[in-house]
Amino acid sequence: MVSARVAEVFAKGSGMFQHGFTYQAHPVATAAGNAVLNFLEQHQLFERVGLAARQLRVALKPLEAHPQVGEVRGMGLLLGIEFVKDKKTGEPLAKELNIAEKIRQAALQENVLSYPSQGCVDGVRGDHILLAPPFIISGEECSQIAQALQYAVAQTLAV
Repeated sequence: MVSARVAEVFAKGSGMFQHGFTYQAHPVATAAGNAVLNFLEQHQLFERVGLAARQLRVALKPLEAHPQVGEVRGMGLLLGIEFVKDKKTGEPLAKELNIAEKIRQAALQENVLSYPSQGCVDGVRGDHILLAPPFIISGEECSQIAQALQYAVAQTLAV
């Protein structure tokens, strides 16, 4: 887990690495964590992720037709939507336009939160937003997200 150089320091010293966190092995925190995991398992809540992810992807599909939506990609319910100047070449939008943040603000007007980011192309250029809804999201909420993003893209990236 560590380089030979780091391991040597421990071996020449006490041989111990004493480290911990406030709640490490705390019995109440452990019991609470186990109770949550048991609830998730008993109610088969993780099994919902596949269906919810498919519903969200289907709801977002119309966005892919927009000439400045480069791609909708991700895994499960963790999705990214990339915005570009030119879909065919993948040329990014100018950083100064601050598109990801503008889309975040417009989607927020429709009560949908997203995570804006820039620099995904070269550390400076490239706009995208990240979607990370809870795995208990409903089909209606997937539609709400898609509608809000369609609104946001239409408001921000008028062609």
